[in-house]
Amino acid sequence: METENSSRRGFLKTVAVTTAAVAASGAVPAHLAAAPGVDRKTVVAVLGDTLIPSEPGDPGYKDLESHGITDEVLKALPGVSDADVELFNEKSKEKFGGKSFLDLSGAQRAEYLHQIIAGSAGSDAKEKETLQRVYRNTRRRVMTLYYSNFPEHQWPRGKDGFPIPKPGDLHQIMNPNTKQLVTAWDQVGYPGPLTWEEEERRRNVVKKIHWHENWSPIDYQAETPKKG
Repeated sequence: METENSSRRGFLKTVAVTTAAVAASGAVPAHLAAAPGVDRKTVVAVLGDTLIPSEPGDPGYKDLESHGITDEVLKALPGVSDADVELFNEKSKEKFGGKSFLDLSGAQRAEYLHQIIAGSAGSDAKEKETLQRVYRNTRRRVMTLYYSNFPEHQWPRGKDGFPIPKPGDLHQIMNPNTKQLVTAWDQVGYPGPLTWEEEERRRNVVKKIHWHENWSPIDYQAETPKKG
């Protein structure tokens, strides 16, 4: 099991890239509902787990399933039809002893994705393009959602669309992340927006080093010796 997890995390390091946020919402269109031959949600959930694996003491994608992460992924997964998902799940049988993607071990799933990236998993150009599109679009959506700190990624808003500050909060610093759930921000050590107390602490540290009230770039230029 340790070797398998290592292989999957090695794959994650190889393919992880910075992705832009995707702004989309709404229900899954009828033509993207689960096909009779394959459970669309299950395939996406397993692919998400392969991209961001979980292991004891190191939570990942699967640990957020109870919070509906795959349902949220499916709300904005463009260019991936039922037939595409079916092909993605079934095509692995040709090189993995008749096993579908869902039947593969974690290490085998990572190997299958490597084959898709390399273009060696499909039988022809059309199949290769389809497999790569399913992988690419799903990866982009999974990575974007997970690293946006789902499900602690949104602050409550009123009917006017503006954030609702906590009662008595005069500084309006809103950080939806909590310590009740391990999310992506917790995994990478990102605390989110600074609290007012932390801003004050850092300001006091800088004051002891070099500080001017009402400082401006003009002050900096005046203090900086000219070269030559």
